[in-house]
Amino acid sequence: MLRVFPIKKNKVIVEVSGGQCYDDNQKYIIEELHKLCPDINVVWIKDPRYAYELPSWIRPVKWRSWRWLYEYATAKIWTSNGMVPDYFVKRKEQLYVETWHGGLGIKKVIGDVIGECAADWTNTLFLKNASDMADVFISNSDHLSIIYRRAFKFHGPIWKCGYPKNDMLVQNNPEDGERARRELGILMNKKVLLYAPTWRLRFTKEQHIDMNVYDLDMQRLKRVLTEKFGGEWTMVIRFHPNLRLYAKGYQKAHPDVKDVTDYQDMQRLLMATDVMVSDYSSCIFDAALRRIPCFTYATDFEQYKYEERGVYYEMEELPFPYAKNNDEMEENVKAFDIEDYLKKWDAFTVRMGLNETGHSAKDIAEKMADFLDGKKVTWQNDYPIQITKEI
Repeated sequence: MLRVFPIKKNKVIVEVSGGQCYDDNQKYIIEELHKLCPDINVVWIKDPRYAYELPSWIRPVKWRSWRWLYEYATAKIWTSNGMVPDYFVKRKEQLYVETWHGGLGIKKVIGDVIGECAADWTNTLFLKNASDMADVFISNSDHLSIIYRRAFKFHGPIWKCGYPKNDMLVQNNPEDGERARRELGILMNKKVLLYAPTWRLRFTKEQHIDMNVYDLDMQRLKRVLTEKFGGEWTMVIRFHPNLRLYAKGYQKAHPDVKDVTDYQDMQRLLMATDVMVSDYSSCIFDAALRRIPCFTYATDFEQYKYEERGVYYEMEELPFPYAKNNDEMEENVKAFDIEDYLKKWDAFTVRMGLNETGHSAKDIAEKMADFLDGKKVTWQNDYPIQITKEI
C-alpha cells in the first residue's frame, strides 16, 4: 500500500543489525556520503531498546514500525549489513547496496548449513528472496564473494572493493586510537589487551548462558604480557551485545578489567588495541589488518563447530596462536614470534583473496551520490563465477 507514495530523490535509508547500533560498514559509507551530499535525507533505523547517539544530520526511525515501512517504500537508496526483510518489494527506481557484516568470519552463514537443522530452511529462503533484490553486494575477499554466490544464491555484481569499516584500520592513523583512549579514560602510556569473545546460539536455544566459556584468566595473561612485551597493561573486555547484562556482573567479579561492551565504535577500539584475543568473532581478522599480535582462546570449539552453525576453518588453519585453556594461552604468548606470525597472516590473506583498500567507504559513497544525482551507475563485478554447488 505504501508504494503509492512517491520516492524521495534525496532519501537514503540505513539499517544495521536491526537498529542495534551506529556502527559497521554503513556508518562509514553514510558519513562519506554526507560529505559529498550534505543536504541528503538520511534515515537510520533504530531499535529503541538500544541507547546510542546519532549525528544531528541523521533522522532515527523506529525499527518495525509503520514509519519504518513507509521510509523503505519511499527511499531512493537502501543499504544494510544484514539483508532487508524479504517481504519488502524494491521499486525499479530504488538502489539497494548490501554489505553483509562477516568478512573473513569463522562461523558459517545460514545458507551454508542447509540440512544440519530443519529450522534453517526458512532462513535460507529469506536470504535468497532478500538477496534477489540487491543491486550489488560489497565484498572484501574472494572468501566472502564465494559465500555470496553459494549461500546467498546471489547472481548480481559483487564489488570486491574492501570493507568500509576497515578503512580506518588500513590507514592506521594513531589519532583514531588516541581518541578511543580519551573517550574510555585509558592512559596513553598504557598498553591495551582487548578480549572480545562472541555469542553462542545454543545459549538462546537452551535459555541458559554458560559464562564458563569466557574464563580467560585476565590477571594471569596480564603478567605474561608484561614479561613478554614489557610496559604496563590495561585489560579490557567487550562482550557481544546479547551479553550486556552479564558484562556488568563480570566487571564486579573482575574489577581490574575495564568493560567496554557499550563503546559504540568497534573499529576505533581496535585502533587503541595492542594485543587482541577472541574466540570466533570476525573482529580478530579486522584487528590483524593493523599487524598487531592476535590470539584465539576457545574452550568449546568442538561444541561450537557441531552445535552452532558450523565453521569455515579449523582453528589450527588460522594464523592466530590457538589455546583451549589458560595454560596453553600462557605458553602461546611466551612463544610468540612476530615475524613468524606476520608471515602466516600474509599467507592467509593471499589464500583468502583479501582486498582492503583503505578508501572503500568513499568509493561506495561516490557511486551512491551519482545515483542520487540521476546518473547511471554501473558496478564492477569482481567475482563473475557462478557457484551453484550445495554445501
